[in-house]
Amino acid sequence: MDHPERPKPDEHLEPTPQSVPLPPPPPVSTGVAEIELRLLDRPYTHLRIREPQAVARQVAALANLANEAQPTLVVVVRREAGRYALIDGDTQVEALVRLGRDTVSALELGLSEQQALSYWYQMQGGARRSALEEGWLVAELVEQGQALGLIGAALGRSVSWVSRRLGLSRALPDKAMAAVRRAVVPPHGAMKSLLPLARANQGHCERLCEQLGRTRVSSRQLEALYTAWRAGDGEQRERIIASPLLFLKAKAAVRSPLPEGVTGELVQKLEAARAALVRAGDAAVRAWSIELCALSSAPVAQALVRCTDAYEALVGHIEEPDARQ
Repeated sequence: MDHPERPKPDEHLEPTPQSVPLPPPPPVSTGVAEIELRLLDRPYTHLRIREPQAVARQVAALANLANEAQPTLVVVVRREAGRYALIDGDTQVEALVRLGRDTVSALELGLSEQQALSYWYQMQGGARRSALEEGWLVAELVEQGQALGLIGAALGRSVSWVSRRLGLSRALPDKAMAAVRRAVVPPHGAMKSLLPLARANQGHCERLCEQLGRTRVSSRQLEALYTAWRAGDGEQRERIIASPLLFLKAKAAVRSPLPEGVTGELVQKLEAARAALVRAGDAAVRAWSIELCALSSAPVAQALVRCTDAYEALVGHIEEPDARQ
């Protein structure tokens, strides 16, 4: 007697969002327009993480172009009274504003704002968005009155995927979400460390984000904070939440002796680079407190780009040794 083939263990599991095939977006009328920035509304900035580094890169790139054509179009839809709503390109618009420009080159979609949000997500294939950003998009569409099934169809995702992303958008306290939007907390670190902290003690999670202020922390640093908080008693937890940056500084000060040979030399150079970056961060804070526009100037943006390029090259040499060739 023939028996049906036993399914593989993961055969009936829902595919990951990256593997879900997106249906082709419908044809949409488009046009290119030069729009005055004073006529541009930016109602959806809360749907994306605001990366100061990305803005600095754009400032440097656009400053170098001078009077040349804008290389990338932002995406807009027309509103009433001759105004426009920005759908995508907030980083570029922010850079243009900092440079004192008056206009922006835009791709105008012949859609409603609600349709345009879904359409442009599909056009990008969901790329360049974290799970939290996808959750914010779903939450925005829900607030605009769309049912989960219609949102899933518009985004090319399943209803269960839409429901999970909506849950993510509501999982963290508002102050933690704000820290993610300001790029103080990385989205992966927020889900890995802040979410369980919020479930255990929401007040401590909110206070932790308040104490971080404008200081950016890594996923590893967040994990260290949460691990220490979970292992501590009431008094220890209170100290960690009251002074998380002091805790991280004290933890970083406790180092093992330097290894010998070329490894020790590399570690020493890396520590010197770290100290230089800390000093640069202090200088940035002082500059910002004295002159608000100092950090958005073209020389600072260009220096930041060079610094970032050097860091990325260093990481490439360490993580991909073949790159040295």
